[in-house]
Amino acid sequence: MNISSRQRHILEILLRELDGVTIGKIAEEVQVSSRTVHRELDELEKLITSHGLKLKKKAGTGLIIQGNKEKLNELKQALSEITPIEYTPAERKTVILCTLLEAKEPVKIISLAYDLKVTPATISHDLDHLNDWIKQFNLELVRRRGYGIEITGAEASKRKAISALIFENLNESQLMELLKENIQNKPVTTTDTASERLLNLIPKEKLIAIENTLRNISELLSYPLADSAFIGLVIHLSLVIERITKGEKIKIDPDYLKELEGTPEYQVAKQIVAQLESSFGLPIPVDEIGFVTMHLRGAKLRLSQIGSPEDANAELIAIAKNLIHFCEEKVGVNLSEDRSLLHDLITHLEPAIHRMKRNMKIRNPMLDIIKKDYPDLFQIVKQAAKEIFPRLQVPDEEIGYLVMHIGSSLERASRVKKRFRVLIVCASGIGSSKMLASRLANSIPEIQVRRNVSVFELNNIDESEYDFIVSTIPIPSKKPEEYIRVSPMLTDKEIEKIYSFLREYEPVTSGKTQQTSQPNSLQQLESLHSLLGHAIDLMKNFCLLQIENQSLSKKEILSKACETLVSKGVIIQSEPVVHQLLEREKQGGLGVPDAKLGLFHCRSDQVTQPSFTMHVLSEPIPIKSMDEGTIEIDKILLLLSPVSIPNEVIAVLSEISALLIEAETNRVLESHDESQIRQYFVQHLYRFCSEKMNIKE
Repeated sequence: MNISSRQRHILEILLRELDGVTIGKIAEEVQVSSRTVHRELDELEKLITSHGLKLKKKAGTGLIIQGNKEKLNELKQALSEITPIEYTPAERKTVILCTLLEAKEPVKIISLAYDLKVTPATISHDLDHLNDWIKQFNLELVRRRGYGIEITGAEASKRKAISALIFENLNESQLMELLKENIQNKPVTTTDTASERLLNLIPKEKLIAIENTLRNISELLSYPLADSAFIGLVIHLSLVIERITKGEKIKIDPDYLKELEGTPEYQVAKQIVAQLESSFGLPIPVDEIGFVTMHLRGAKLRLSQIGSPEDANAELIAIAKNLIHFCEEKVGVNLSEDRSLLHDLITHLEPAIHRMKRNMKIRNPMLDIIKKDYPDLFQIVKQAAKEIFPRLQVPDEEIGYLVMHIGSSLERASRVKKRFRVLIVCASGIGSSKMLASRLANSIPEIQVRRNVSVFELNNIDESEYDFIVSTIPIPSKKPEEYIRVSPMLTDKEIEKIYSFLREYEPVTSGKTQQTSQPNSLQQLESLHSLLGHAIDLMKNFCLLQIENQSLSKKEILSKACETLVSKGVIIQSEPVVHQLLEREKQGGLGVPDAKLGLFHCRSDQVTQPSFTMHVLSEPIPIKSMDEGTIEIDKILLLLSPVSIPNEVIAVLSEISALLIEAETNRVLESHDESQIRQYFVQHLYRFCSEKMNIKE
């Protein structure tokens, strides 16, 4: 069956928005009237029905394609094999650019007109509109009667144009999906859509080798690349191989190449290029190493991987501070004390300045939203950029990213006057509460975590000690509106839920001022002695045990683990402890996402002493994860303690559980090496205890 490009676009939206989409939204995205969408749907419904699916209209939701997953996949496959009858004007221009940028000789207008099923006059009109786009890359559109059409200019400029064309028409998620399909060797169809023409600019057969080459790039660099930078590098290297294969070579200024050779990124680029030469049996000129280096240096880095502002060079610090001072004077808000802002700006500015000096493009998919939401701030930052970078052309895309940093700081400043004292509650006080406390501290600076307590300790806490409660489990003694329930991993949605609560919440100050007695030196010494003693005991008694769990239920697996601890005198009777562990799981997931690990913990009168053990399973089992999903785990960590234990024990056990959200911890646990795992936790607990000992008089 043949369908038009417009019908194809509408069907793609319906298959993408499986939870429902309104006709108005479809019309807006396709850029037609709602009446036109209704008309096209009459034809599309026949196609949808022919695949065993139904097109339903649901009040408040919109249009939904209903049917089983297999049928939906069949329709998606069929759609990929359907050749559109016509191109939209935008698709037609994209195909023209693809054709001209790929061509090694002039292309005839009549040939383009035939391929695109339009008149030569339409092609000529399209070329008029494309001329300005081509010029921005220092390229020239040559049009001569009897000669044909071609794009001329430096090879570096052509590659910039090709990359820009790809990123302007495919967002990152689409590109990742299309690349993934190619890498998985899905059959190439004869469909000539604009998207596929764009992908023809990238050598599909070379993508697997390039991805393999880059798989370990984070180990070569001192920082990981952002997803967008990784995608950009895949495309850049694909173009390098393709263009060299076609005999197209790039040139770089020798003096600048010499400058690049002294950078850490150049050494990484050399290793990447050497691996590509080996994979493709193709000599790659040294100039290409320089351009790979430029790409790495211009990449947008993950903010969390950069050290303190003092680690940056003085020039970057000065630039970031000048930008902050300029903006705070204009908006009348003190931003200089926001260390996070200075850190983030320094992190962003280093690659940004490199991009601007080399006239490298960057996409900012949020640009239109930023301009709409922060119109005044956008103009302020733009004015600041002109003063701070008088010799550089700062594009709106870069301005947009700077506005995001300044805007975030302004929002933090508006909230900083409010401080909220929070009590964190979990089932035992030794497991997920510390994980949650760490997440809260990193994500919501306005919150001060006062205490982590178990649900059965809650009634003994004076309400004047805290403003509100955040809990990982239901609290029987409280109404749902009296506390906020979240997962220990604190998802983005839950962070927004807490912020929504904070925007409306006003702390109630009690008329009583709580008197807190300061512990004397002897009490502090006793506390430290207890802390160190329990940390030492836990690490001495830590052990890693194997469990053959083939055909065993979760209850039977936990029974095996607990019976081992009975033989060691840690547990009196295993059955009540197993029951308690399973009951705890019902209250909220215990699987640590991305770690193949289940954290089972409880405080029980059947436990004689605090215990920390790891149990490796012979076969993975599914359990509910802490972020409310489901994961398969191949190891269980048991944190057990008596009901009545000193605060120092809770502190040590909580510190152990908090480490489980660290990627480094997961790598160590994957080793299944008891000695290595013990040493890792010993080092962290030593650091934890040392910090506790640093008591100010």
